[in-house]
Amino acid sequence: PPLDVAGSRPPPSFAMNVAPRFAAALFGIAAPSAIAATSGVLRGGKASAILRTDLVTDEAQGSLALAPPANASAPGAEQSMSFAAAIKPIRIGRGGDSTKKSRGQEPKGVAGAGDQECGVTSKVTSASNKEDRCPTECPYFAQDRNDKDFCTFACVPEEQCRLYNPATQIGDKGLGVCRSCVVDGCEKCDTTANTDRCEACQGGYILKDGICHFKYAGPWMNYVAGFFVVVGVLVVIWVLDMIIRPCTNEQGLNAGLEARESMKLRMPKDSSGDRPLWPLTTNLMSQLVAGPGMTLHFNFQFALIVWAVFIALIWICLAQFVDERLWLLGTRRFGTPRENCILVAWGYEVQNELMWTKVLFLWIAYLGSFALWFTYAVMQLRAFQNVDYQNKTMKDFVAMVIGLPSVSGEKPVEEDIKAKIQAITEQEVVGV
Repeated sequence: PPLDVAGSRPPPSFAMNVAPRFAAALFGIAAPSAIAATSGVLRGGKASAILRTDLVTDEAQGSLALAPPANASAPGAEQSMSFAAAIKPIRIGRGGDSTKKSRGQEPKGVAGAGDQECGVTSKVTSASNKEDRCPTECPYFAQDRNDKDFCTFACVPEEQCRLYNPATQIGDKGLGVCRSCVVDGCEKCDTTANTDRCEACQGGYILKDGICHFKYAGPWMNYVAGFFVVVGVLVVIWVLDMIIRPCTNEQGLNAGLEARESMKLRMPKDSSGDRPLWPLTTNLMSQLVAGPGMTLHFNFQFALIVWAVFIALIWICLAQFVDERLWLLGTRRFGTPRENCILVAWGYEVQNELMWTKVLFLWIAYLGSFALWFTYAVMQLRAFQNVDYQNKTMKDFVAMVIGLPSVSGEKPVEEDIKAKIQAITEQEVVGV
């Protein structure tokens, strides 16, 4: 929104920010903010993507001024764009149209980006190309720690690496960067050498010729390994002996196997009187195999699967129909400090630009989950009641007696209650 009389800018409302974008995603119509931002770029005389460094913000006047390109010479060209017209932030161009990207591909560098210059410190942004390389005379990116800014790099030869960052004195030809030493167990690198040498090792290591060696390594480790090998061989021999040992208690073995078979869940008796095992195709969500508890449990497992698919489909729809960069968030590769700076800057801008999609996702997920779980609770109750009505269970043979007075445990309370109930109901009582 535009600046108010106090000079502050209130946050955009739901109708101004979220609703136009969601409508554009669903119905294919351009949001007014996107149309305004696009028209602002075209009025500036550049039909291609623009860089953020070309934008000059004038907070006092409440407008965005587009810096004229180097080859612009036509006088009187319109170069301004109001805040009210640019509700949606202008996208930074990365190799052309940044609004459409193939899924799984990373955004390329800025169109027309050339080679780096030696000794020139520059700050990388989300628009920087991760594939840029330094000239051959200064082939290494060094992070400049001499300034107060962050994510600033310069192309330098290897002998100048420590001048920009004393901790990264080694030039890595494979990575194209100045880095510190890579030595296992090293706590402090030797910054006077241009090779992987350590100056101080971590606890449990000793330093020898710039390499950290495990302090407790020695012949005793071979003896320990041999001991475990002998134990493993003895266990294998014992198992083989158990397998080939003759049976000396056939009657006990058969009794154990029979008891094991009797514990398996089986189907009701068929016409021949046999009780076969339940087939693997049995639907445990509806078939009463081991009581209603198991049926309700498998209904719960199915409900979890349905809920997980529902949550996944929400995110898939947002990524497919709103902005495909949602597929890339958290998946782009990281590597050298320069690449990490570019990645963090890109992720920060995309996260802020697409924050409304995450808020919308949470609202849909929360309200949808609330409705689904209430529906699930009702279905579970109805399923239990249906099973209880159609089958006789233990509770159908139980009578609950309430309102009994407090009686001392020294008397045979259970027997007295059993006799009294039998006398009143004239029914046999199994137990109390």
